Amino acid sequence: MKAVKHPENHVGGLFAKALWLMLATPVPVSAVEDEPLGWTLQHSDEEEVWHEQQGELPPYPEKGNLLEVDAGTEGLQYTVYIDKPSLIKRDDGVVRYTVVLVSSTGIWNVFNEGLHCGEKMFRRYAYGVDDRWHPIPDSPWKTLRGKGANRYRMIFYKKYICDPTRLNQSAEQILDRFQQDWNEQM
Repeated sequence: MKAVKHPENHVGGLFAKALWLMLATPVPVSAVEDEPLGWTLQHSDEEEVWHEQQGELPPYPEKGNLLEVDAGTEGLQYTVYIDKPSLIKRDDGVVRYTVVLVSSTGIWNVFNEGLHCGEKMFRRYAYGVDDRWHPIPDSPWKTLRGKGANRYRMIFYKKYICDPTRLNQSAEQILDRFQQDWNEQM
């Protein structure tokens, strides 16, 4: 026996297909009908570019303004000091300071540097010789390393300047951290 096709099943199937096609086809919506969303492409698609602010070199460090810092230099032949008046925090997120590395023979190695916490990088702005600054124009930002003679920067970064548990510290708060007696191991 042959199956009989009922015309209403065929019409119902066509109707279902047409309905499905209407729902699946995107319908253009006029921009006039939309409510403002409160943002523009400028705010959502552009990546923010960081720019460092220009700054002046601080006065050359004086012995009376130096603060000895426990910077993990065991086994190395120098002591690390930070020049207290030189420590500043800029709106660009860079913390600038002058570090004095004093060798076991009493020779001063003086550097004015900056740490950028968000990028985990440092930059050297100048070095000191005979109580005078010698600027380093266009010195590059470099990735922090925690080894050897440069270990002090990583200690500054982790322990004093860029501690993630103390975000948005002022320069005064950072200096207070340097002045506290730190006994914890890194």
